[in-house]
Amino acid sequence: MGERDRRRITGGPDGYLSDRTWALLVVPALLAVLALGQVSVALAPPGSSVAAWWPAAGVSVALALWTRPGLLWIAVGGIFVFSGAANWLGGRPLDVSAGFALTNAAEAVVVVWWLKKGRPGPPRLVELGDLWRLIGAALLGATTAGVLGGLTVGLLTPGDLVVTGRAVMASHAAAVLILCPLVMLPAPRPSRISRVEMVLQPIVLVATVVPIFVMQNGLPLAFLPMPILAWGAARFGVQVAAVQLLLAGVVSSLLTTRGRGPFAAAVDRLDLMPEVTGTLLQANLVAYALVSLPIALVTAQSAAALERARSSTALLEGVMDAANRTAIIGTDLDSTITFFNAGAENLLGYSAEELVGLRTPEVFHDHTELAERAAELSLPPGLGPVGATLDSGATSEQRDWTWWARDGRRMTVSLRVSRRYDAQDRFIGYLGVADDVTETRRTEEVLRAALDREREAVQRLALLDQTKNDFVASVSHELRTPITSVMGNLELVLDGGGGELTPAQATMLERVDRNARRLLGLIEDLLTLSRVEAGTFRVKAQPTDLSEVVSRSLEALGPQGCTGDRLDVRTPAEPVTVAGDPDQLERVITNLVSNALKFSDEQSTVVLDLAAAPTGALLTVTDTGVGISPEDLPQVFDRFFRSAAATRQAVPGTGLGLSIVQAIVAGHGGRVEVESTEGVGSRFTAFLPEAGPSAAPCTGRAEGSQRVLSTLPSSHTGPSAS
Repeated sequence: MGERDRRRITGGPDGYLSDRTWALLVVPALLAVLALGQVSVALAPPGSSVAAWWPAAGVSVALALWTRPGLLWIAVGGIFVFSGAANWLGGRPLDVSAGFALTNAAEAVVVVWWLKKGRPGPPRLVELGDLWRLIGAALLGATTAGVLGGLTVGLLTPGDLVVTGRAVMASHAAAVLILCPLVMLPAPRPSRISRVEMVLQPIVLVATVVPIFVMQNGLPLAFLPMPILAWGAARFGVQVAAVQLLLAGVVSSLLTTRGRGPFAAAVDRLDLMPEVTGTLLQANLVAYALVSLPIALVTAQSAAALERARSSTALLEGVMDAANRTAIIGTDLDSTITFFNAGAENLLGYSAEELVGLRTPEVFHDHTELAERAAELSLPPGLGPVGATLDSGATSEQRDWTWWARDGRRMTVSLRVSRRYDAQDRFIGYLGVADDVTETRRTEEVLRAALDREREAVQRLALLDQTKNDFVASVSHELRTPITSVMGNLELVLDGGGGELTPAQATMLERVDRNARRLLGLIEDLLTLSRVEAGTFRVKAQPTDLSEVVSRSLEALGPQGCTGDRLDVRTPAEPVTVAGDPDQLERVITNLVSNALKFSDEQSTVVLDLAAAPTGALLTVTDTGVGISPEDLPQVFDRFFRSAAATRQAVPGTGLGLSIVQAIVAGHGGRVEVESTEGVGSRFTAFLPEAGPSAAPCTGRAEGSQRVLSTLPSSHTGPSAS
């Protein structure tokens, strides 16, 4: 963002709000601090010494960020007074209110100091470095608030210093990370955004958050909004991501303070202190911010780099379309000009009458350049260097020379010199064809610079893509650890390790266990795809009977795999052995069968057919479901792709299953085929070679590893041809 754009937005010469604008906004901002503070105090969990969320901290910091340094202490003083008034009007003692007021004012000073350190003007949020500064400032400010808030409660009330400090730190960090991006100078938003998608995004988010925080669900479901927040961040940019975070924070905080949602339920169940509810809630909001904001910034940087590359390309195309004038000049054996065309007249400003038969090309050649070239070739001064190689038998010579026009204009020309012969094939002189390449040579410099910029843009895009993959892999690893712990403890409880369960309790825990396993499956899919992208995905090949793998897959599918009237399994009596990884092949079968069942109605039958082939095995899954449209078929193996039918019928899924299938089959050296007709059904066929995979890791979609056929025959109960 340039200085002109900054002034246009802020109205101030140094990027801050103008004094008049600041004076108009400071009072409403402080009143917002007062109102939000009172609401937060009123909605504090019963028995808690602090509020579950303190959005007034985010408003206070935002006001301080847009305040010119000379007016900062006025803003800080206002924050102290209005924060104290909010606590006092909310029913807290005067000394405690003063302590919390000091907490809010000190936090604003610390955050502003960290964000503005070494940077003029208001802080910005346009690249990942800016986000790390914001996160550091939020943590430093929240720590300051936690220490001062904990001391206030510990010294002036019977409350616990550590528990209070922890709760204050979480609530203030969440407020700063959610509210400050709304007022920081943002990265450009994507230019092509569907209005329908913009409207649907918050509706989907609220429709996801409300059920989670209304019902007494388990803690793992609190992570469910993350994919929605991440999608919105990637599609709409930083400001919309911040609005999403604010919306999720407001809804989840209001419901949690009413005793609803997973955090309140967990605190009640474990008989923890009331402050822990707010701590868990705000830690969850911080996690939301740490997922969505980096994605928004990385996406914005990728789009900006791509736009710069496109601009460079357009510039080069425009320059290359420019036409140059061509000069054609003939001389005799004495170098006297005998021919001087109109192009030469236009280029040099001389008329043919002035030069033909009277002058040599020395009149417009750069004499210094001629002398230097003559010295290099050990030739006498003059035109000898021009076409010197022709004397050694060359048919023509081309190189750049410097010419001077009649009006003193210096130019670079590309001159091709060749011998002239008459009708009797006698050598009679030279012919020179020259193009003004002054602009061309400048263009070449621009081209080289542009190519360097494009290489840099490509490198940055590759780095950003790697950053995205590393981020997804890191988040997936971090999520897998707590989910694994949750599932382990659930298994212990379901086995009676915590005492006998009532049927209702067992049902609820089994529901939590199923959802935890679904989330773990999603995490495993993300990790598999990240390994494929990184080139580290390998299969552990061993002799494997696919019939046994099919049996294990049906067991893993649970009730779906055991439903005889919905699933027709056809396996040969003799073993079908390939060199493969049984665990990965089980994922292939599970994904294909579960996909077919999801997209078929309850009365239809899905056919799973395993057959031996001359050089391997064929695994075919056929359904009579909704089918796939011709437009969607080429994309069925793309990551996160959801067909129009799946979206229209609200079929659950992440769009990762088929990409996982394709990656695993390709890793085994095989291929996947799909045949489908919309409204008729689909057939997926995986060919697995008997020899197994090569030693090289799978790095993505292998050449020939998938084939799409647009039409499915009307009768399709058997396997397709390999």
